[in-house]
Amino acid sequence: GKALQSAQLPHAEILAGGTLEFEMGPKPNEKLFPEIAEWRSPDIVAVPNITADRVFRDQTTVTMNTITAGAKIYYTLDGTEPSARSTRYTTPFTLSETSSIKAIAISNGIQSFPVEASVLKRTNDWQVTLASPYSTQYTGGGDDAVIDGLRGTVNFASGEWQGYQGKTFEAVIDMQRETNFTEVGGSFLQSARSWIWMPDRIVFEALLDGENWYKVAEIKPAFPQQEMEPARRDFTTKVEPARARYVRVKAYNFGKIPAWHLGAGGDPWIFVDEIFIK
Repeated sequence: GKALQSAQLPHAEILAGGTLEFEMGPKPNEKLFPEIAEWRSPDIVAVPNITADRVFRDQTTVTMNTITAGAKIYYTLDGTEPSARSTRYTTPFTLSETSSIKAIAISNGIQSFPVEASVLKRTNDWQVTLASPYSTQYTGGGDDAVIDGLRGTVNFASGEWQGYQGKTFEAVIDMQRETNFTEVGGSFLQSARSWIWMPDRIVFEALLDGENWYKVAEIKPAFPQQEMEPARRDFTTKVEPARARYVRVKAYNFGKIPAWHLGAGGDPWIFVDEIFIK
């Protein structure tokens, strides 16, 4: 449908307080900026664009392109730097293992900077059921983000973190079959300047008989609340040998943001990256 935006112009003395209107139609105008559709610098070759699933179960299709007209793309999959002697990209191809793709583009003897993309094959077929929704801004990639093996950095906006504000993170992991395990844990982030703290405690439970849950472990991170530098930590613990198909994990925050913080009285965030069951 149509959306209408109005902006009051700052130079009222010129336009007498007129309104500038932008009307958006239902379809994009692909011919509006034709001059940016092609890279025209004779001295610079644009880097290739690599498209593939960051995480996949069975296989993923890799496609590449460059906006430098006529440029040829060369790539490697073994970690070495690509050159004109490497494999030339001509058509999409599939990968069925965790891989690091490195590529360059070459045109008229000029080589682009190299680019790299990593794709990760899932090591499990688990599924996740969440008790409460995560933030639409910090999804981590979806429900399975906490079991896909894709690790986040200390940058909370890097795309791998799943964020929950003012609520308990609670998830049930379905391992699809009865599984023996001796260790549980999780990866969490603290970035106190952004209202993100480590959990106050993390509780793991297993489904005993298809109906009743029993506590397997409880972890108390005891991470300093006043540590302001961003930090990522894996909190794990050994447990008595257990066997279950379903494991429930709950990560609790400490309540309201304390008085010493600029966000005093507000709701803290919990950012979770990965849940471990080994």
